[in-house]
Parts: sequence; structure tokens; C-alpha cells
Amino acid sequence: MRLKVIMIVLAAGFICAAGFVVKMRLDANEQYSKYYDYSIQTLLSYGALEPLAVKPEYRIIHPAKMLKLFKIEVSSYAADRLARINSLDATMFVFMKMFTLMIRPDYNYNLPMLSVDFIFIGKKRVFVIEVIDPAKIDDDNKRTHYDSMRAWQSVVQKYEQAPSKEWCKDFVTDFSIHINADESSDAELFSIYQTFLEAYLDMAKSAQSLSGESHDNLKTGMETYVDTLLDKGGPAVDVFEKFLGPEKQREYVRTVMFGLDS
Repeated sequence: MRLKVIMIVLAAGFICAAGFVVKMRLDANEQYSKYYDYSIQTLLSYGALEPLAVKPEYRIIHPAKMLKLFKIEVSSYAADRLARINSLDATMFVFMKMFTLMIRPDYNYNLPMLSVDFIFIGKKRVFVIEVIDPAKIDDDNKRTHYDSMRAWQSVVQKYEQAPSKEWCKDFVTDFSIHINADESSDAELFSIYQTFLEAYLDMAKSAQSLSGESHDNLKTGMETYVDTLLDKGGPAVDVFEKFLGPEKQREYVRTVMFGLDS
């Protein structure tokens, strides 16, 4: 009789745990879809998206050595003035979702890179937006749109600040965002993202063209950022090293994430 009771209790506990995991998965998928759908529609409003080829082995990363608990799928595009637009759909441990968007501009225009990573873990949120501007070539167009992004700083400072790599400070703008939050802030976080993406694309439309030394400085600055990222590490590239090994990680980061090599 006692064994039967124990079995009933264990079964009930398993059902509750399974239901909790399913709810977390559904909530994470809902958040991912909201960000993905908005991003694609906003990018399409900016201009036509040209699909870019990705090596078959990198389109979907689903390593058996991680017990198939991690899956990352990439979609890659180009658009006017934007040489590489990558969207990553990542599922981790079944119930965690990550939305990633990375934009590298054409070197012929004075634009920064934009990198976002949003992780949804049940009620918890990890919210990262980086405006990466290694060359720091100033002009009125950038200043205006940077001010639009910076306007959220008083709000952002109220959140728990997440740590970032010390080396990044040489490349990433001071109004970039690294915070932890929860589901109660979903509406505000989404508004912040809308501001950053729309300001970035508006900035791209009016971007100053570059040539000569300025063009070379922008190209060198962005390639230096990627090399430093690979050498000194960051959350995303460290994960890819575990999945792919050092050699393929380097190829993935350079060719897929940033489109530096053909």
C-alpha cells in the first residue's frame, strides 16, 4: 500500500514537472515568434532581402555530443547597405529559446554593426543589444540616431545589469544594453528593441558613403572586432567552440555570423 502511494506521488510530480516544462516552452516560443515576426517585417519594410547561401553543415547545428539538447538554425540575408543580416533560432534544453539578430553593414557606408541576443527562460529574460562601432567615424546621421537609442538609458539603468567582457568597451557604444529582467518587463523590453532596430535602419537609409582611408578604417575596425572576439571570447562564440571545435568555430563566426570570408 505504501509503495502504491509513493508511485502515485511520483507520477503526480512527474506530470506537474512535465506540464511546467511544456508551459515554459510555449511561453518561450511565443516570445521568440514576437521578436522574429516583427524583425522580419521591419527589415522587409526597409528593403528587399536577398537570401545568402550558408554551408549545409552550418544551416542547422544540432550536435549529438550535446545529446541533441541544443539546436541552432540560421537564416542569412543581404540588403541595400547591409552586407550581412543573420537571424538565429536557438533552442536549449527543450524549454529555453534565444532570438539573435546580427547586422554587418556594407563597408562603403558609415554604419556600425548591430547585434542582439534575447534569451527566454521561463519568466526570466536576458536582454543584450550591442551597437558595435570600432572605427568611431562621427557624422550627424549617426549622432542623431545614436541619440534615439541613448534615450532609453535612464530606463535601462533601473534593471539588473549583466556583466560584459572588459575588452568589448573598445568596440561597443556606451548606450549598448546588457541586462537581466523578467516577464513583467516584456512590453518595455520590446519597445526598447523596436527603437533600436528602427533607428538603425533609418540610420542606414541616410548613411554617409565612405571611400579611401575612411572605408579602410571601417573595414579594419570591424575585422579587428571579430578577430578579438574569437581570440578573447564571448558567450555566443564560446558556445560555438563547444559545438563545432576551434577550427570550425572560427569558420562559422567569420563566414556565417559576420560574412568576412567568402
